[in-house]
Parts: sequence; structure tokens; C-alpha cells
Amino acid sequence: MGAWGSGPFENDGAGDLIASIGHGDFTFETVEWAFEDDYLEVDGGQIAVALLELVLIVRADRKRDPATQDLDLDSFTSTLTSERLTWLIEMVERTIASTDSELFELWDEQGPEELASWRVPVVDGLEDLRVLSV
Repeated sequence: MGAWGSGPFENDGAGDLIASIGHGDFTFETVEWAFEDDYLEVDGGQIAVALLELVLIVRADRKRDPATQDLDLDSFTSTLTSERLTWLIEMVERTIASTDSELFELWDEQGPEELASWRVPVVDGLEDLRVLSV
């Protein structure tokens, strides 16, 4: 049974990402497998949302989630090129789309209130990222 919650770090994909960053193993290349297909599986969506939140923590001084409190984000921050930010915007857009995103479909199945509790903060974060990457 996996972790499931509307927060950006309340799922297995985000947990794996945090562990990778914590161990110093993270590169964008290590997560590209999750975004290769036209249909975005749940892991890819979860990773995209968690990456979005991490970028906002380091670039927009967003308050840290307890899951990231002890995480050294210096090496992660050094990977954030303008190309990577553009790529991340595209992956988050795919995640919140109503087509070709398993994560969206799973939240949509839960009902409109649950979908909004997950999607609205992601859309807001995406807008913040767009401003940062201009």
C-alpha cells in the first residue's frame, strides 16, 4: 500500500525523490524515465509536483514542508538551469492536464473537492514558477 495525500510530499514518488536528494544521488537524468511516455504515469506526476515544490522552496523562499526540513538542497539548487525550469513547467502542465495524466485521473475519480484540494495549489505553484523563470 502506497502513500497518498494531496500535499506535494505525501506520496511514494515524492518520498523516493527526497531520498535520492538526501543520499546525493539526484540528477534530472535519474528521473527522466518517469516522463518518457506520452501518457504520464502516477510516478511522473508525483515527481513533477515534488520538484515544483522544491524549486519554490529554494527559489521563492517558500516555507519548507516537514518532509524536507533536514534536506540539504544545495546540490539540487545547482542543477536548476533555465532549461530545467522550462522542462519542469512542461512536466507540471502535463501532470495537471485532464488527459494523459494518471495522477490527474486518480484525483478526478475522488470527486471535485478532492481534485481541487490537490490541483489548485499545484496550479498556483506553477504560476509562481513561471514568474521565477522569466
